[in-house]
Amino acid sequence: MHHANAPAPIRSLLSLDLNLLKALNALWQCRGITAAGRMIGLSQPAMSHALHRLRLAFADELFVRGPGALVPTPRGTELCLAAVAALAALERAVLPAEPFRPDSSTRRFRIGMNDYVSATLLPLMIQTLGTSAPGVSLEAIHLPRGQDQDGPVLPRMLDEGRADLALGQIDEVPARCHRESLRQDPHVCVMAQRAWDAKRRFDMAAFLGLRHVRISSFPERRSWMDQALEAQGLRRQIAVTVPHFMAALHLVATTDLLTTLPLGAVAPFAKTLRLHILPSPLPERPHRLDMAWLKSVDGDAGLTWLRGMLAATVLRKATRSSIGADSSSVS
Repeated sequence: MHHANAPAPIRSLLSLDLNLLKALNALWQCRGITAAGRMIGLSQPAMSHALHRLRLAFADELFVRGPGALVPTPRGTELCLAAVAALAALERAVLPAEPFRPDSSTRRFRIGMNDYVSATLLPLMIQTLGTSAPGVSLEAIHLPRGQDQDGPVLPRMLDEGRADLALGQIDEVPARCHRESLRQDPHVCVMAQRAWDAKRRFDMAAFLGLRHVRISSFPERRSWMDQALEAQGLRRQIAVTVPHFMAALHLVATTDLLTTLPLGAVAPFAKTLRLHILPSPLPERPHRLDMAWLKSVDGDAGLTWLRGMLAATVLRKATRSSIGADSSSVS
């Protein structure tokens, strides 16, 4: 993009008005001219002019109209990520670091998580906050796995500030992110106590003879379980596919169906829902619980505290899950 009478694209950072980086960051965060202007104190016309100057400077559209929002071009995404990191580094260098005091803080943290994490870890997090950080609040943000038309979802959630960090089974992350493994759980099979005689042997034949609840946010994608079975020339009977762990647990509690889940998702509810926890005949593939965040926020004392609190919470949950599994019906 270059007009005959327009300035030539920049060849050096010294020729760029660095205030435009703030405009670029605001457009990345807000995905709209008016909202981005409001974020940095510019009128809508002034924000439109800033975008025009950015387009000329970088000889690229940077943002194009999408359904209800501005969508960054590949070059726009590259520049925005660089601007976000640069501005964060400048802010850390210029502003004095403030200590984080959990007992007096009123900060709100946004954590990307799925229903497994929110059902099993979130209650323990709230207990911790009630005693050590009563003014701190949490916002659970749905954490989808995989990609959409714009690429991997998780890094973009972190880049855009929709989540401060993420908890779940997290696949590979780009170099600008950290990923820390907090725990691994074995998979187990789960049925209602009334639907299974505990004296019966549970093996592959029994597994294949039952109808299953499949858990997947992407029904068109084959799960690792089905791939493992197909490698042996086997196939399970899928009665229903649901997107959430908790939906599967409640389904098997009230039917004769079977589901396969990480032990940590089952143990806290096995006694209440009257469930059998059965050893899985499938090749073991542990379910990971990971934590991911941007490297650019490593200097944030509040987020450092939050990550430590979450790691301690996972340790507490591991202890409780082991106790819960021991006290439930395990064949």
